[in-house]
Amino acid sequence: GSAAERLERLSAALAAVGEGIGAAGDGSARLALLDLSVALERETVRAAFERLTEPLTRADLLRTALQLTDAAFGVGLLSSGERAALSERLTPLLVTDEAASADYLAAVRALRRSAPWALATVRYTFGEALVRYVALEPLAARFADELLRGSPVLPLAEATTRLAADADAISGISHRLFGRSYGGLLALNPGVARGPLRVVEPEAAETAALSREEIVVLPLTVSDLDPVAGILSLGEGNLLSHVQLLARNLGIPNATVSPVAAPALAAGAGRAVLLAVGTDGSIVLEEWDALPAEVRERIAGAQREPRAGAGPLLAPTPDLGVVRPLGLEELRATLAGRVVGPKAANLGELAALFPGRVEQAVALPFGIFAAHVGGGREAPKGRIERAFAEHRAGRLDEVALAAELASVRAAIAATPLSAELRSRLERELGERFGPAGSYGVFVRSDTNVEDLPGFTGAGLNETVPNVVGLEPLWAAVSRVWASVLSPRAVAWRSTILANPEEIYSSVLLMKSVPATKSGVLVTADLVERGEGLTVATAWGVGGAVDGEAAETLVLRPDGDVRLIGEAKAPYQRRLASKGGVEWIPAPKGPVLTPAERRALVELAAEVEARRAPAVGA
Repeated sequence: GSAAERLERLSAALAAVGEGIGAAGDGSARLALLDLSVALERETVRAAFERLTEPLTRADLLRTALQLTDAAFGVGLLSSGERAALSERLTPLLVTDEAASADYLAAVRALRRSAPWALATVRYTFGEALVRYVALEPLAARFADELLRGSPVLPLAEATTRLAADADAISGISHRLFGRSYGGLLALNPGVARGPLRVVEPEAAETAALSREEIVVLPLTVSDLDPVAGILSLGEGNLLSHVQLLARNLGIPNATVSPVAAPALAAGAGRAVLLAVGTDGSIVLEEWDALPAEVRERIAGAQREPRAGAGPLLAPTPDLGVVRPLGLEELRATLAGRVVGPKAANLGELAALFPGRVEQAVALPFGIFAAHVGGGREAPKGRIERAFAEHRAGRLDEVALAAELASVRAAIAATPLSAELRSRLERELGERFGPAGSYGVFVRSDTNVEDLPGFTGAGLNETVPNVVGLEPLWAAVSRVWASVLSPRAVAWRSTILANPEEIYSSVLLMKSVPATKSGVLVTADLVERGEGLTVATAWGVGGAVDGEAAETLVLRPDGDVRLIGEAKAPYQRRLASKGGVEWIPAPKGPVLTPAERRALVELAAEVEARRAPAVGA
């Protein structure tokens, strides 16, 4: 038969075999089905690429993509939930001649997630084995990419790229990479940057030392990203992770690219490029020297002269007069940035609005930090101020500044809490949490330069989880104080603050809660910019903020649930009885039950009704 007929039959057969493997109880039957699956997969990929060489209409491409999602499900790369989410978007377009353009654009955007979903499946399935193999051979980190290149996901990515180009044309959006039009790109954050293009290989994704002058291509979203000029990634990652929030707040151009464009990006590695991500969603990546001279001069001039109101921020000077621990009932939003950081201040506000629904906590104000690290030119705070002053004067280069700050950081980490503070905290924590050793405490950083207009310090400083016992707790407080001078924290703050030396740390001590699920909720649809809630959740404690593959949903007012991504982190954090956290295998698939989703919708409505929005804060 024709390529279209063969692809239809093969994809359906592959999906049926995939379902049969899961249902087969006999080992020999399952092995036979696996052998059949391998043979069918090979023929499916061959038929798909043959089909893609033919002249195809929009409907042909949609049908091909739908068939390939069935095939990807059949080989285990897409879950049943992901398959259903894509089918719900694509099928209605194939049974009518009058589909709304908005429905078509939404379907194509959903299809763009299929390759990242499949990649997350491979990383989840083979995560434990890959950790061991990569330790022996770093090139093993490329296993996931190589597996997908031989699967139905590769022709699916090709079909998606063509549909995305068509959808962009309908929207009036164009994308260009090195002079060629491309589909399948998605703007996450607008901005303009120029610098050398750096392609980070999978084996170096978590360890590569990056420069703030570079435009980087990342194979995945990493949790601890150094400051860079621009970001291109092969998947959206977690929309509510710390890195995404930092990029959005600092105006760093950020976009995702289709795997189909990876060869073009690799060919451009090392070149000086311009990355422009428009507010209209358009994306341009061009070699700098290939741009007309007048365009280069106009861009360079605009970057030399920042727009009005976009200059460096000044770190606010806090009130250092409060030098005693503050209980949860004393904390209010009005203290944020003045006496304590915004985490503590807003937690106290929530506790007042929702009595009995917020776990106990104690805050150590900025004044306590200043009392322990201040006190003269040779004290840690004096050394910080002197180092930055010498750096601005040109008498201390970047290397020397980093060395001095590392020395100060070590001194702060070794600073003991005063006997008076330890005694007071022991009484305070005993009254609120119980006998020492019977509870754990999350020791959270909370500075005077978080949540400023145009800047968030999300995830820059350290949180020490589940500290058990008083002596470890005293050491953890000093460790968190010191973390405000980590190279990554200093680098990010220095990109936006005129006076990064004016950093003060408060600490929030929160009683540990052995959560089985955790996450982040935003009262807006961050995907389609409509009404709704965006929810990112993961298994275990502290989930959905480190860039892991969290379950991300958009809960719409009409009750519809849009799947943006499933939870596919191989491991989850669990509180350890003797302190700290331990990593255990995490389930794959839905995190929130329907009842829990409804409860979150009700909670969001309750919060919005009780607390006025902080617009522009």
